[in-house]
Amino acid sequence: MKKTTPEENPPNDDVTLADFSPALKLLRETQTPYCLVGGLAVGQWAEEFLKPDEKESFDLPIRSKDIDLRAEKETAIILTLHLRAAGATAFTGILRKPKNPSQSFPPYAATLELAATEKSPAIKTTIEALAGMPLLDEYQDDLSVKHNGTELLYKDIYLLDPCSLLICKLNAINTRPPGQSDNDRKHATILSPVIPRFITKTLARNAEGKDPYHPGEDAARLTSFLNRDPWNRLIPDKDKTRTSKACRLANADWELRQDSNSKNP
Repeated sequence: MKKTTPEENPPNDDVTLADFSPALKLLRETQTPYCLVGGLAVGQWAEEFLKPDEKESFDLPIRSKDIDLRAEKETAIILTLHLRAAGATAFTGILRKPKNPSQSFPPYAATLELAATEKSPAIKTTIEALAGMPLLDEYQDDLSVKHNGTELLYKDIYLLDPCSLLICKLNAINTRPPGQSDNDRKHATILSPVIPRFITKTLARNAEGKDPYHPGEDAARLTSFLNRDPWNRLIPDKDKTRTSKACRLANADWELRQDSNSKNP
């Protein structure tokens, strides 16, 4: 790889999920474990569940300075190699130490420059591979990371479920300095209409036997944060009310199914 530093290769806000989709599909084909998180994951759920006028108001597709994955360092390296094969220039990778090891997880950052195309110039960006997501995931006694939330396959890309994404956004809003969480607040606002529609669709698919996934556990985890300080104060009341109502529906359906299963083993 070409030797330089991230400071010499500053990222910009020009990448979209389309810049990484072919390489992410290759990760799936080679069974390389990963889960897309962050703003680009929010944008993919928005593309699926928002109406055309809503997409226009939120200025989709979402653009970002980097791609965030819940993945190991090795996955970021493999993804970098796939992108290099497509013409990207790779720079150094850095394993960063978390500011608070008890509450966050070590990220690996690989910087690169995507090749220019007929439609766009070369784009400088970063692959962030996160061992875990603060607030959502947790260390176990052996210091391994327990991953919470669900990785769902959508259009050949693994995405973190939207309920868990909102938990991550609540953490970002709460911990980032003023002025640095504007995008996180925008993403949380996008997830407000997405989550009820996601829950309605997945409940129907589960009831019809089309999909084993049930949103109950992920919705219950989100509900616990929306009911607790300080996270209950981080999004507008109308967004919290709409999201909480949908989560309660998922929770009730989940409890009903668990009760039914216990009576009919």
